[in-house]
Amino acid sequence: MAKQKQNKTKPPQAKSPTQVVNKPVQLDIPNGKVLADKWLIIMLVAIAFLINAATIRYEYTLDDPYFTTDNPFVREGVSSIPQFFTHAAYYGVFKNHDASYRPLMLTSFAVEKQLFGFNPQISHVINLILFCVAIFLLFKLLRRVFNIYSPYIPFFIVLLYVLHPIHTEVVASIKSRDELLALLFTTLSMLQSFKYIDDKKMLNLILSAVCFFLALISKESSITFVAILPMTIYFFRDEKPAAIIKATAPYLVMAGIYMLMRMSFIESDGEKVRIMVNNNALMAATNYADKLATILFIQFKYILLLIFPHPLSWDYSYSEIPIISFSNYKALISLVVIGAGLFYSFANLKRKDVFAYCILFYCAGAVITSNLLVDIGATMAERFIFTASLGFCIGLVFLVAKLLKLNKSHFNYATAPRVFFVMTAISVLYAAKTVARNEVWKNNLDLYKSGVETAPGSWRTHYLLGVQYTKMISPEKNPEEKKDIFNKAIEQFNSSSAILPLNGDVYLLKGYAFEFAGNHDDSAIAAYRTTLLIDSSNRQSANNLGGMLLRRNDLDGAIQVLTKIVAKDTTFIDALCNLGAAYGNKGQFKDAEKYYLMALRKKPDQPPNVYMSMSNIYKFMGDSAQSQYYRQLLNNVLKAGK
Repeated sequence: MAKQKQNKTKPPQAKSPTQVVNKPVQLDIPNGKVLADKWLIIMLVAIAFLINAATIRYEYTLDDPYFTTDNPFVREGVSSIPQFFTHAAYYGVFKNHDASYRPLMLTSFAVEKQLFGFNPQISHVINLILFCVAIFLLFKLLRRVFNIYSPYIPFFIVLLYVLHPIHTEVVASIKSRDELLALLFTTLSMLQSFKYIDDKKMLNLILSAVCFFLALISKESSITFVAILPMTIYFFRDEKPAAIIKATAPYLVMAGIYMLMRMSFIESDGEKVRIMVNNNALMAATNYADKLATILFIQFKYILLLIFPHPLSWDYSYSEIPIISFSNYKALISLVVIGAGLFYSFANLKRKDVFAYCILFYCAGAVITSNLLVDIGATMAERFIFTASLGFCIGLVFLVAKLLKLNKSHFNYATAPRVFFVMTAISVLYAAKTVARNEVWKNNLDLYKSGVETAPGSWRTHYLLGVQYTKMISPEKNPEEKKDIFNKAIEQFNSSSAILPLNGDVYLLKGYAFEFAGNHDDSAIAAYRTTLLIDSSNRQSANNLGGMLLRRNDLDGAIQVLTKIVAKDTTFIDALCNLGAAYGNKGQFKDAEKYYLMALRKKPDQPPNVYMSMSNIYKFMGDSAQSQYYRQLLNNVLKAGK
């Protein structure tokens, strides 16, 4: 038999799954059409807006006032913008440097105040617009990253991201504008980086650097994209290491500039806020092993909430999440799950497995806020995985596609109805939970009540609900209603103290509740004294105690308490005025004059009783001219009040 002639022609080479296709193309599918990108974008943005539209009518809640009405820098408008770049984010309120450096976020609030004043509805509208813009950019980015797949792949990913209930806090909380700006600019930056990778235009590289810097000064956690960008290029493009390094270099430069700014402006003086167990329960761990075990459990808890987002809470403070050791089954399960995920990722790194990418993306996005590398000011918060959760959404879509044996490059509703059914079912469940969860953010009372229900082990949820009830005592005119609100406040403060006994803030606000309710002076005094036993530097409690002793005509007691606090802080106007009143009532008019004048120099605009007291002091001292002067000031204030 004659030998068959060998065919030496090389068989055609299959395209690599990561081969570059510069621009997404419209797929021609015989059994149906794929919606154009513009219609998919319109749908995503419309859903993002509608599902969160109710937040527009909500009030300021939780930490919102720290960046709006209660922030002295923001109140001054755009003239304070330079201050935002030279101080920590909370400096305007607390007068100390913490680890938060977010000048762009604060700048946005200052500009908003300059243009519109303080209006929570305007703030919510701006946040919602930022979210919608970020969603638009996210689709554009994923469309380019997954350019060999049907546009429905990025569409479903972004749809799940839009609707996931764990994102409710970021969209509904005005304060979380930092997260929204960070997402917007990191997404835009990566989009420019991928345009550079695909088209090799230097302008895109420059724009990626600018956008990344804007993300960094929006929120410091954006620095994780120094790792996420090259990792994403590696997984989804066939690029040599040199090209990946070149695309990442602008990120490294911007990160270096950002770190220099941090060190120069908020870390150079060595002033740091000590992290207390009140804010971060991990500080209660007596050894690193227990701390690590608890950190791993918290990360596992995040994963569970991504899979099944219930119950959700705005707070996870001490001791909602107790410290556990590695002998606890929760820690062991967490270690196994997280360890298995990381092992899978690194084992499949060379294969460029998409699930490996999702795990690594999530880990990179969550590590900064995990307390693993550095202690932060909170134990856990749903907003901490706002960006990282994108890895989960990508993984979920690809998992559904894998289970349903989907041809990811060529499909639509006509060819793969089961995929659309599954994704619609998940989306409806997410949407229902998000809408329900949004409702609790409409005001502080509803928010704090929900916190007590979903995180009953947290001292903070009970404390802030007690604070809210305390604010409601004085305005209430109905005696029975007033009594009921007072009892609710005391109940919440007692619950908070039972969880975290040595917390002076709880006793301070408990004192306020006793005062506002009336006929509880002894209890209020006892509460303020307890606060000072726990924290002798608590100036507000000292002033309140001094004021109550003054009203009871215990002048020596009032002077003793107030003198101590004024010696530590000569800028405390209320304490200066109370001390002036105590000396005035005692007949020591020179001392009274001294402290009243100190208060007036610090703040010339004073309430009527201060001018009346000054007028009387000078009258008793025989200085009729000064007495008449302050009497005239009193009359001017009273007329203006009319």
